[in-house]
Amino acid sequence: MNQSCSQQLLHVIGIGLNGLQNLSPEALACLKKAEIIAGSKTHLQAVTDYPARKLPLSNNIVTWIDQIADILQQQSVVVLASGDPLFYGLGRLLTERFDRQCLRFYPHVSSVQLAFNRLAIPWQSATIISVHGRQPDHLEQALKQGKSPLAILTDFVHTPGEIARLVQDLRPPVQYRMYVCSHLGATQEKIQSVSIAEAIDSLFPSPNVVVLEAQTPAPEQPQPILGIADRDFYTFPDQPGLITKQEVRALSISLLRLESGITVWDVGAGTGSISIEIARLVPDACIYAIEKTAAGLALIEKNCDRFSTTQVSPIRGVAPAALDGLPAPDRIVIGGGGKAMPEILEVCCDRIRPQGTIVANFATLETCILAKQQLQERGWNVQLLQVNIARSATLATATRFVPLNPVILLQASLPLSDSVQGGEHDF
Repeated sequence: MNQSCSQQLLHVIGIGLNGLQNLSPEALACLKKAEIIAGSKTHLQAVTDYPARKLPLSNNIVTWIDQIADILQQQSVVVLASGDPLFYGLGRLLTERFDRQCLRFYPHVSSVQLAFNRLAIPWQSATIISVHGRQPDHLEQALKQGKSPLAILTDFVHTPGEIARLVQDLRPPVQYRMYVCSHLGATQEKIQSVSIAEAIDSLFPSPNVVVLEAQTPAPEQPQPILGIADRDFYTFPDQPGLITKQEVRALSISLLRLESGITVWDVGAGTGSISIEIARLVPDACIYAIEKTAAGLALIEKNCDRFSTTQVSPIRGVAPAALDGLPAPDRIVIGGGGKAMPEILEVCCDRIRPQGTIVANFATLETCILAKQQLQERGWNVQLLQVNIARSATLATATRFVPLNPVILLQASLPLSDSVQGGEHDF
């Protein structure tokens, strides 16, 4: 509950590692008039020349705040805090205890603001996360989504090296460059730019702020025949996590039962990741990557360029209309369709060659069941595979599993007799 402070004010002044330098005139005037100054022993060292009585922060912060509340019945109090007190600082606790009308804040430049300005990185769209005394759940989620730029407030357990290890384990959809900004605002300030691999076994001065910035994938990097890392594809800048994950791609491709010389439709190809992996496995395949957005088509073209998969033909258009005029497929993979899924499946069933296979990815059970029923009514054999995958991640001394979004894979094929005797097909 909020604690009323009668008519007395609680002044909360943010300071930096350089002490009282760069304080506003209002904050300095407040300090000069102060009768009681409270803060950590480190903060109070900056005001030793001020005659006010000092109230050092005890090991029990609740008891310390109680002392401030008692004093406020008779006198105003000045509390010293780090940076901007309302940014992952003491200010939150004070707003929970005292009436906001009795609080006056005098913020200093925060360490995160300093870090981005030292690096000359615009930060209006930055994701800012604290692992200082906290579990890394929010950090894991941001990394999985490929957020950039990303600022992380560290502690002595969640160090830059441990954060780098977490990035390596999670295999996010983008490649990150790490910046470690130590002692920001102090004379011993240090800014270091390191790769994720370099940071894992390195030691950095503390306190520090870590900034992660997404980088363009290296153009010349050896790649496996199957199992290209998500971060090695060009992805949507505003949604880098919007890509069929490496493990799900591998499962989808295995269900397609690939053969030499096949024609493939990749409907809703997104970044083209599945088309490209198929092309690398089956060099003589003819693959059509159908994508409705211009941004998606551009990404498919860039990724095809990157992996030299000339047998992939990017097609811009909305299915099922975009499928008209394409050669009949032997295999179809469906990664998108939305409300048009029934119409898309009708065209796929009509056009696919005998003994063909359809594989579709679904995020929800309802859409998957509708597709299953439709295919079964057409005489197709349908198998479903529920995919729940978690990747191990190490932080400090603990190993935990971080889940990917669950996916349902649908595999459909005609019975051999039906596929041989079935309706009209394009040959």
